Amino acid sequence: MPGRPALFLDRDGVIVVERDYLSDPADVALEKGAAELMRWARDGDIAMVCPTNQSGIARGRFGLKALEAVEAEIARQLADRDTAFDLVVACPFHPDFTPGYGEEEARWRKPGPAMLELAEKMMEIDLAASWLVGDKTSDVEAARAAGLRGAVHVLTGHGKSHRDKALSLATETFDVLPADDLRDTLKLLRDRF
Repeated sequence: MPGRPALFLDRDGVIVVERDYLSDPADVALEKGAAELMRWARDGDIAMVCPTNQSGIARGRFGLKALEAVEAEIARQLADRDTAFDLVVACPFHPDFTPGYGEEEARWRKPGPAMLELAEKMMEIDLAASWLVGDKTSDVEAARAAGLRGAVHVLTGHGKSHRDKALSLATETFDVLPADDLRDTLKLLRDRF
């Protein structure tokens, strides 16, 4: 029996305002519409998962304690708006900065599908009924590689420089929808779950 669908939400530039190598909780600011989108998903019994590449760890810009502090602040701000993630999965690898980086590490770092597949196993998610929201081409590629129904590409964060390539990843069985922001995303997803 298939599990419930999930909404995979990239972190930097999607749920929180883009800050290069976010490592200070004081710099955390939710994107407009993030809490509303997440409350809608929760009300619809849609699992909410945040798969996030965190190469700042591999680059030595911050450590796990800083990552945990930022995640705690994001969780606090979301809780203040009556919502929360069910699961956050962070990948600390980068091909240029992780010693011995190979196929296994590449599967974990988006565009690899391993973070989404881990959520599938941990939470009994139906990937074929799930969607991802991201601002980078690698987000959309990870969604397609994991067998999701589709992805929404937003113009927040790095979205403008990734729009054309992200939209080109659509296939007959994998939709890529353009949205300006998370409020547009909510309008697009209401009829797709």
